Amino acid sequence: MELSTPDNESLGMLLRKLRLERSLDISDVAEETKIPPATIRAMEADDYSSLPALAFARGFYAIYSELLNLDQVEIVERFLSDYHSAEFAGKSAAAAPSLQGKQIGSMAERPTHFLRTAIGITVLAIILIVAGISWYAGYNPANHISQWLRSFQEPQIEIIEQTESNPANQ
Repeated sequence: MELSTPDNESLGMLLRKLRLERSLDISDVAEETKIPPATIRAMEADDYSSLPALAFARGFYAIYSELLNLDQVEIVERFLSDYHSAEFAGKSAAAAPSLQGKQIGSMAERPTHFLRTAIGITVLAIILIVAGISWYAGYNPANHISQWLRSFQEPQIEIIEQTESNPANQ
């Protein structure tokens, strides 16, 4: 279908007008195209800030135009043109550098957890060095510790010999 629209009619207004001419509700379009209803409302309102990422939005416009029997390529090109002009109109030259400055400033801050990380890495390195030396020397500290702990558990048994006095032997 050829787009013959007045110059003042936006793409969203065109999509809404054609949807209503076909007696389709937003829920009908959402069910048919699998486009979320909120996205359809944003498309018809030309609310580009509420649309998903550009790649998804392009696909949604192509699917929606196919449902309305419109030329997909022409609709997507018109959307991209409107989108980019709205994007540049929404940005002011003074706002962009200040935003960049804030982002760079937050990247330059010194991390607050540096000391804890350094201590943790040092302790880990010492443990690995001690374990390596023990393994190389064939020393197993677990054996010595277990023997030391067992020494506390073994009761000290004294053997006392009793001498029985037998009156018959005397």
